[in-house]
Amino acid sequence: MIRISLVVLLMLASHAGLALAEEARPWASKEKTRFTPTVHHPNIKTVTLFAENPDIVTPVGIAVAPDGRVFVQENHTHKRTSDYQGPETDRILVFEDSDGDGVADKRSIFYEGHTFSTDLLFGPDGHLYVSTRWFIGRFRDAATKSKADGEPEKLVVCETEGDYPHNGVGGLAIDPAHPDWLAFGFGENLGVDYAFVGSDGVRLSGGGEGGSTYRCRTDGTQLERLSTGHWNAFGMAYDLAGNLYSTDNDPNATPPNRLLHIIPGADFGYEYRYGRSGQHPLVCWFGENPGTLGMCGALGEAACGVIAHGPEKLLTASWTDNRVDLHTLKPNGASFQATREPFLTGPDDFRPVHFSYSNDGRYLYFTDWVKISYPVHGHGRIWRIEFKEPVRLDPEFPRETPARPSPQQALKLLGSDDPYVRTQAMHVLTRHPDVLSGFDWQSVECPLVRSHAAVTLKRIDPIQNAAVVPDLLADEASAVRFVGIKWIADADLKQYRSTLEQLLDRSDLTRRDLRAIIAALASIGGEAGREFFPDDQLAEIAVDASRSPRLRGLALQSVNSSSGRLQVGTLYSLSREQDELLRREAIRLLVIHPDPGRAKRLAEVAADESLDDSLRADAIAGLAPFAEQHQSILNELAASSSEVIASEASRTLSTAESQQRKLEPKPELSDLPAWKKLVWEADGSPNPEVGRRLFFHAKLGNCFSCHAMNGRGHDIGPDLSTIRNQTGVSSDWLLKHIVNPSAEMAPYYRPQQLITVDGKVRIGLIVGREGQKQAYVGPDGQIFLLDKNDIEERRELTTSVMPNGLLDRLSPEEIRDLLAYLLEGDEN
Repeated sequence: MIRISLVVLLMLASHAGLALAEEARPWASKEKTRFTPTVHHPNIKTVTLFAENPDIVTPVGIAVAPDGRVFVQENHTHKRTSDYQGPETDRILVFEDSDGDGVADKRSIFYEGHTFSTDLLFGPDGHLYVSTRWFIGRFRDAATKSKADGEPEKLVVCETEGDYPHNGVGGLAIDPAHPDWLAFGFGENLGVDYAFVGSDGVRLSGGGEGGSTYRCRTDGTQLERLSTGHWNAFGMAYDLAGNLYSTDNDPNATPPNRLLHIIPGADFGYEYRYGRSGQHPLVCWFGENPGTLGMCGALGEAACGVIAHGPEKLLTASWTDNRVDLHTLKPNGASFQATREPFLTGPDDFRPVHFSYSNDGRYLYFTDWVKISYPVHGHGRIWRIEFKEPVRLDPEFPRETPARPSPQQALKLLGSDDPYVRTQAMHVLTRHPDVLSGFDWQSVECPLVRSHAAVTLKRIDPIQNAAVVPDLLADEASAVRFVGIKWIADADLKQYRSTLEQLLDRSDLTRRDLRAIIAALASIGGEAGREFFPDDQLAEIAVDASRSPRLRGLALQSVNSSSGRLQVGTLYSLSREQDELLRREAIRLLVIHPDPGRAKRLAEVAADESLDDSLRADAIAGLAPFAEQHQSILNELAASSSEVIASEASRTLSTAESQQRKLEPKPELSDLPAWKKLVWEADGSPNPEVGRRLFFHAKLGNCFSCHAMNGRGHDIGPDLSTIRNQTGVSSDWLLKHIVNPSAEMAPYYRPQQLITVDGKVRIGLIVGREGQKQAYVGPDGQIFLLDKNDIEERRELTTSVMPNGLLDRLSPEEIRDLLAYLLEGDEN
């Protein structure tokens, strides 16, 4: 790693501040940067602070003109607070380095007047393309001008009542090999209806389907949708081979952020209509549903800009992880798989957003938001990287563009093992519906063909083609049935309710099948748009003796333990059933049930020698809050010949009020190497089963009080069911974030300090869409509502609601077991 001289950097920063003092900017911080980013790539020669506050504050988009001038969006409207004194609208500033020392010494205002600016891009035509939350425009011939002639020419307008700052129109991209086309991204818009209108009147509308990407001619004509199923396509870029990519930020409870390879007709699985958590059974994040695509690479938290970095490489900015990452693109069928490695990293006040190269590829400029605060805050930076060897920017030729399959070829490709090939085939067939209607796809043996032919029919016309839904529900393949189940929910096909309910009687039903069916029934019953909490229906199934034991056990797996739908006595009765699945799930629910009356029943289960040791151990762990009252039986169990039972009983005894766990002191929060040494030098091997008990342990781990795992727990913090799928998540990564939970927090999990007009102070996390009456969840897990008119002040806190010291009550071996469970998961 290389570190640039801090003394030189501070001298340059001081010089810049003196040279750019032509305008009084009381809203801007005078605080100077006292670090330089750490370099991780051998081709980086220097990193220079090109400009900083007070000369630039809260910058977003950046674009370098052919003559080397740097155009930057200065944001003054992004979640603007009442006491912010900056300009009323955003500005586009121009920075110049007239003496070639790598630091801007001239600054001017090119344009002022936008709201919620998001990206800038110079096209090969010399026009400056700009995106704000609500439109895409261009300033003609800006490359040769010092000031805008007036308002930008509006190319595409987004008509919507959505007004969250950065989930509307986002990233811009132009492939130099096809300079007449402009691609752009769009966020989930909080599910609000919208319509895009091109300059030629083409109108594309949507609502709750999630984020999308589009392209149009650079004059705003021939607008078309490319892909859907995004959370927020904030960054967009073409690689040198002409492949289009998007950074997808910022999943609410489903990590990681995704690097997506965009092709026409792609669906990446997320739909806001089914809630913002991404946990709804009818949506997906990894391409697991028929007709959807997964990511080609995982990104850092709050991924923002993306840009090509020579052949087969990309750079991305992670706002939350304080880093710029380098991704190498490796062919993976018809798509790519992207690696991830650090390119440039910085401390907590390093928040990279968007990139732009100088015309010769010698320099890369990028904006830095600086602070963790979402509202504008008076800080900002522009960095300049100088390369030892210029980065290649010209497109690759000749390009190997795969020929689009004919409609007849597309029929065969529906069964391809490559999801990108299947997507291309479906896209072709949606434009040739007559070819698909003449194909007896239901007789084809391959389930991939049947499921993807059905998805294509649905895309062509979900109402006119709905007659095939009963056949889909009767199919022997679960994937085909899933298409029919989702079709009913998406198109609100209430006429198929009874057919859908009959699926519950299948002997080969899985938990995923059950959740999808119940979710679809909830949707056509008027529950669409809400998170998936059908506890009444699931509880009813669980206690219905006329249902199969397997169905009842699957239902128990999905019931929220805190819902109160199933009483302790009911669960105990279910724990005495002969079916193994039903018995196990009843005991696991008893362990985390909120009724203290569960203690007696758990003690009975713990003492039952006819049960499997692992089930008895679950019950023993559940006795931890009542260890004092049950010391007698716990002492007996601690002497058991079963190591599983004895060790769990001893652990539970150690949590009694009269006992004190004998644990060695833990390192300081900042001493991560010491934590690693403590955990990884512990005796024995990690045990995920013990880790699961600790996750749901009321006295030790207690993770479930804020987090969910495979449907169990709470949603105050991020759902951890898929945390193991995130690239870069390792035992060390988890250890770091549990030891110091305030080190990094995803944007939606930053607590708000709310001071009301009557002087009360409340702390909570925003729940759902912000409205006149906003819901918050407090540190105690309880939801409370506040009217915006009653809030005197709202501040975003940098301290997590997840407290420090959670691992202090665990032994090194237990910490390792818990990490193993988080990484391996538990689908049972």
